[in-house]
Amino acid sequence: MLKSQWLFSSVLLVAMLSGCAGTHEPGNAIYMRMDEQPSPSARLQKYPVLVRLVAYEDARDVSDPRLIGQATTRVLGMTGKNIMLDSEVAKVVAASMKKRLSDDGLQFVEDDKAQFQLGGVVKTLSVDIKERDYLNIVIESTLTETASGRVIWSGVVAERKERYAGVMGDSKGDVAAFLKSGLKTISHKTSESILSVLMATRPELFGVAGVAVAAPGVTVYADTPVPVVAPGAIVKRVAATGKLALTSEPDNVKVYVDDVYYGLTPLEAEMPSGIYQLRFELDGYAKSSEKVSVRLGDRTELKVKLHH
Repeated sequence: MLKSQWLFSSVLLVAMLSGCAGTHEPGNAIYMRMDEQPSPSARLQKYPVLVRLVAYEDARDVSDPRLIGQATTRVLGMTGKNIMLDSEVAKVVAASMKKRLSDDGLQFVEDDKAQFQLGGVVKTLSVDIKERDYLNIVIESTLTETASGRVIWSGVVAERKERYAGVMGDSKGDVAAFLKSGLKTISHKTSESILSVLMATRPELFGVAGVAVAAPGVTVYADTPVPVVAPGAIVKRVAATGKLALTSEPDNVKVYVDDVYYGLTPLEAEMPSGIYQLRFELDGYAKSSEKVSVRLGDRTELKVKLHH
């Protein structure tokens, strides 16, 4: 009888530890599966806003695009110090953004019918497991108008957290949940800020007359809010922007304007007048920088040639 009880207790303990360690997930990686089903709080009726998701860029200085941090204390189900995801960090971030914006009513498509394009840069993303758990995320996102290349919204959201894992320590599932909570906050703030500006600039898509409202925790680099005009007022429209048309040899070069990612060449963007620092990058080619002046109502054209 005692032997049977001891055997049952041992099996139960092993099962409990296995569940904590996530041993049903093979290998050493942390799995970050995004639920493709709408969240319980998702908007049921979608807006007629079609968005194409482009690849997020991983700008972190890491040896592996799946690496997210170091563990100096034990993580159940994981061996070694390097904390690795099962897929590239940039893909995980893009999936999180797509999930949140979709829940908030935007529709994602993969064809040329998209009115807008969403992309961005992973500046920082790390989870370090020490005496406490530390999370640090900084994500820059940019929404552009597909037809013109004009930047509708560009901003950066940062999230820092720390916690005590408790006496039992962390499992792979705990690390995944910790990272998911941070990405959820980042994507929520990004979506809130983007929707505010979209509703203000394209009210016909939402059936409301909106005014862009600053979302807390978001540093906005560029947006295009619509000015509030009194009903019946006669408005004389004066061009407050100019156009910047960029081409390159070869094509599909990444364009950064004052360190903000704008898209790939060929690119045309409507911008406030001023002097801008441009940077052009393409794998396998030397980086190139140019300074341009955008004048009110004028079209500024620039072609760059990258060299190996």
